[in-house]
Amino acid sequence: MLLVSFLLLLHIVPTHQYGTGYIKFLKYHDKSDCGEINDCDFYFKNLELYDSTRDQLVYVKKTDDASNSDTVNFETDIPDTKWEYSFAMKTNDTIKLRTEVWDADSPSNDDKKRDIDDLVIPFNEITATNQWFSRQLSFDSLSWYFEVEIKISQCDLNFEGKGCNYCSVNYYTSECNKYCKP
Repeated sequence: MLLVSFLLLLHIVPTHQYGTGYIKFLKYHDKSDCGEINDCDFYFKNLELYDSTRDQLVYVKKTDDASNSDTVNFETDIPDTKWEYSFAMKTNDTIKLRTEVWDADSPSNDDKKRDIDDLVIPFNEITATNQWFSRQLSFDSLSWYFEVEIKISQCDLNFEGKGCNYCSVNYYTSECNKYCKP
């Protein structure tokens, strides 16, 4: 009876394991007109990363503002917010960013500068490694962009295909990151 219960439990527990993705926010640059009185004091509301099923992977409700600059260096300008995240992700899934960009004005005249929705983070362009890959994320790249670094440290269990360089059966290349028999 105990053996049957154990086998049933094994059958119910999913065997699919997700991969691990990482993102590090480095900079945000925006050429918005923030008024004549002062430069832009950007902050971010509802910064969210989500996958193709709209499952939330990362969420930041609101950041502090970065004073008087059209470029925000996240680590130094907004140091009280964590800017490097890891999350479980399906290999080669589409990961997207959503946020609101605001300009802080005194005392309560903050201006929303832009809504960013469905900005694709190109995890499908990189391979699984411990190396960081730099990317600029934008829809129109000249007026605003995020600078990020991304990496995938692990693919889904038994994933074979683009992005992870896992080998098909009886196949081996120097780009493989797991042992493959010739």
